[in-house]
Amino acid sequence: MPRRVDKERLERADREAKRVLDAERHARDAKTTRLREQRLQQEALADKSPPARRREPVRKPARRVIEVD
Repeated sequence: MPRRVDKERLERADREAKRVLDAERHARDAKTTRLREQRLQQEALADKSPPARRREPVRKPARRVIEVD
């Protein structure tokens, strides 16, 4: 007796697998887009912020003159 192949079952499995892969790809693309937008916003905020002020160096205390007799 020849082996029977359920073609409808295989086609249905292919459709479901394609649907899952499409959903995963869509989720990845959405995440990538969201992260790109966040990065661009952060870069824009970094560009607008005032430049960092340099701290003045710590000055050494003035030397005192000690008079010796």
